[in-house]
Amino acid sequence: LEFESDSITKEDLKRFREYEAATSRIHHVEVITYVICSSKVKHPRTVLKEGINVYLVKVVRLKGKDSDQLFKRLKENAEQGLKPSKADLVSLLLTPLMSGSLKIDERIVISLNILQNSKELITEMELEKMQAVLYTLADKFLNETELSRVKEMIAMTKLGEMLVEDGIKRGIERGLEEGMEKGIVETCRELGVSFDETVNKIKQRFGISEKEAREIIRKYWL
Repeated sequence: LEFESDSITKEDLKRFREYEAATSRIHHVEVITYVICSSKVKHPRTVLKEGINVYLVKVVRLKGKDSDQLFKRLKENAEQGLKPSKADLVSLLLTPLMSGSLKIDERIVISLNILQNSKELITEMELEKMQAVLYTLADKFLNETELSRVKEMIAMTKLGEMLVEDGIKRGIERGLEEGMEKGIVETCRELGVSFDETVNKIKQRFGISEKEAREIIRKYWL
């Protein structure tokens, strides 16, 4: 998946082609690139012709779709005891790019809630991938204040745990130069981890008491 808020240029297509070639070579798979457009261009460029080669991408434009209608239908179904289909869950991933009265951060939060309440309908890996798509869109389209709300929700999921652990590893690497505690605390804050949860992370990482952990965090929790 690629996301473009402007028109698709020839340079974009060359870049997509490079990604496809590298992914196909490394993982021995066929690759198709879907470009999700939020631009107003009605006929975006989808073909790159160079020499005897022709490269194509699939374009998805969603301005004509209404996220309000999707949320309304899923809410009415839930009130009648009907569970969403997998197709419904996939549609939720694209609500940030649809039209609708709700702000993008509200759509993402609602979609994350519905996904979290539909865990029995999909595998754990599918859930993590869906959450990752919404997180990617949030990171691309939201400001810092709006993104913090999404991060708080993601932090409570399995994906969030993975992001935090990866972030802590990077924080430790960064912290080797500027103080390990500071690196971990700042990384947890960036990822939307709460103060209390960061206390637990520091306690576990360094084997110290809660009081000592809180003293460390207060120094860097700016």
